[in-house]
Amino acid sequence: MLEYILNGGFMMWPLLALSVLVVAVILERRSVFREANVDDHKMRESLFQLLAERKIDEAMDLCSRGSGPVAAVLLAGLRRYRKLEKLGRDGRDIEDAVARTMSEYAPHVINALERRLNMLLMIAGVAPLMGMTGTVTGMIRAFREMAGAGGLSGDVVAGGISEALITTATGLIIAMPAVVFYNLYTRRVDEMTLQIEESATELVDFINTHA
Repeated sequence: MLEYILNGGFMMWPLLALSVLVVAVILERRSVFREANVDDHKMRESLFQLLAERKIDEAMDLCSRGSGPVAAVLLAGLRRYRKLEKLGRDGRDIEDAVARTMSEYAPHVINALERRLNMLLMIAGVAPLMGMTGTVTGMIRAFREMAGAGGLSGDVVAGGISEALITTATGLIIAMPAVVFYNLYTRRVDEMTLQIEESATELVDFINTHA
């Protein structure tokens, strides 16, 4: 590995830094999505059962013990629900306020899921460009050393081409997992966003029919 880094020229060092960064982001986001990936169906069933029994505090406690984004958004709506109910607001006002509260809070939850994904996209674009830069500098070095040698030298040409091919391959190797995991994680964010929207709609519909 060290031999490839040394043979690849100076562009291998920023490429090496990018490779460390892409692995770090992938692992960190994997941990976040694993924690957020919970089965909300049972939680939602229990939640609406508690709400049907007018046990709002217990429903809030259930959401506060949840670890997923759905639980966080529902908790924000329930807190608003509880506050307005204590103030004696009518059902329509409560419904609108709860829907607005969850709509405003959901982007914060989604933003936490999307954090650092743009870094994967950036690395996917920058790594091949760095590899191409290494290709150009490798060829420049080869021609410069050929000129200095006063003729065609197989060793000189091979060294320059080796540097060019190593940096190009390294840039592509770094970019591939960045693209793959960016798309996987983006799809997961979309799925969780849909779950949040469905759960929020269920809560608003429940308030509409029971308030």
